[in-house]
Amino acid sequence: MALANSDRAALRRPNPWVGLWIVLSSAFMGIMDVFITAVAGPAIRTDLRATTGDMQLILAAYNFAFGLVLITGGRLGDLFGRRRIFSLGLALFTVASLAASLSPNPVALIFARALLGIAAGLMMPQVFSIIQANFQEEERGRAFGAFAFVSGLAATTAQIVGGLLITTDIFGLGWRTIFLINVPVGVIAFAAAQVWVAESKLPGADRQALDTIGVLLLTFALATLTAPLTLGIDQGWPIWALACLGAFPFVGAAFVYWLRRRMRSGKTPLVELSLFSKSSFAIGNALALLFYANNAALFVALPIFVQLGLGRSALVSGLLFGPLALAFSLTSTTVGRLTARVGHRLIAIGCILLLAAYASLAVVALSIDAQTSVWAVVPSVVLTGIGMGFVQPTINYRTLEHVEPREIGSASGVLNTSFEVGYALGSVLGGAISLSAPRQGFLAVLCLSSVLIALVLIMDRVSSTDPMANLFCSPRKR
Repeated sequence: MALANSDRAALRRPNPWVGLWIVLSSAFMGIMDVFITAVAGPAIRTDLRATTGDMQLILAAYNFAFGLVLITGGRLGDLFGRRRIFSLGLALFTVASLAASLSPNPVALIFARALLGIAAGLMMPQVFSIIQANFQEEERGRAFGAFAFVSGLAATTAQIVGGLLITTDIFGLGWRTIFLINVPVGVIAFAAAQVWVAESKLPGADRQALDTIGVLLLTFALATLTAPLTLGIDQGWPIWALACLGAFPFVGAAFVYWLRRRMRSGKTPLVELSLFSKSSFAIGNALALLFYANNAALFVALPIFVQLGLGRSALVSGLLFGPLALAFSLTSTTVGRLTARVGHRLIAIGCILLLAAYASLAVVALSIDAQTSVWAVVPSVVLTGIGMGFVQPTINYRTLEHVEPREIGSASGVLNTSFEVGYALGSVLGGAISLSAPRQGFLAVLCLSSVLIALVLIMDRVSSTDPMANLFCSPRKR
């Protein structure tokens, strides 16, 4: 029996779930590279004879370049095809990983890390765009849950993987294996993406051009914000860092002015300002920034507390993230299936669990000493993973649930930028507080994280129930 044309088209259409897991495997590498290099820091410093300044740049180059490219990367996917830009980013990421593994000196590694950040900035926005383009509304919650599962797993296992690779010293390559491991994964994912990831772009994209002036203004604005946050505190807040922070509001205002001017002329701006008329998007980005700042502060502070405060090895501190990763993964996978039905209440549940977890961690931190088993923190760490598993996928879903197809590239870039700025803030604060006094600093970070999570809870509840919280938004766009 001959197949109808629609049936033939359905057979040719790639399975969206297979395509999603291919994309997520690449996202896993991109997120892991944010964290894994910190574990290898001492080994890199010894092998390359790097100075303290060199190490700051090696660690910061990735995050800095990543943050600069995210919004532009989302827009490029809209105009030229999400699979095409994703594949370009993946190919660049694979080549840059090989270059990083072969770096003969700190300067070469700094440039390779910056290139890795640019590549990740091209890849990551496409994940949300591909989810929005390829999944029906009832399936998006599960898809966002899958992304949360992978991103959380990457963030929480990076220290374990890094510690194991360096400890085992495969083929005598030492720290270089943390980059080499990306190469075969990247090659396989690139080939698979061409078959299993459906291409999509913005309707009418062929008639639109990239807003190059907007790209330059945005890049300059983000640079004035992220550069001092990334490097300023380690250098004692030099004058250049303070000048950049002072310039940021003015450059940001110039960028917004340019977007409005471009819209008045009938051209498509780099960022759709209409996004911020939706309270779900505006508040969702604020929640994302606060939540990721909380995550980063805790992820930086816990290893410092275990290693410097309790005198345990880097491997032990890394292994403590295993229970957290497992709890997060199981929870986020389950929660992803519920987001479309249960809604934003999952954020409140997760925040309450996190506040309880931080109180428990504080009690353990006050009572533990060098003779006490470090595994006493595991129940609190597990509860932390469960709480994060409730919050993260729900924030992603909430933020993008009312975004129009023409806005998805911009929206994905903005949301990922909120993640990155939140991570930069949390890392700076968590590191500065913890390193000043590992034990007391860890308690201070727990207090900071509790405040951030309380703000997430309050903002989510108020924006969900109180119409006065959204004076600048139409009720129909909630």
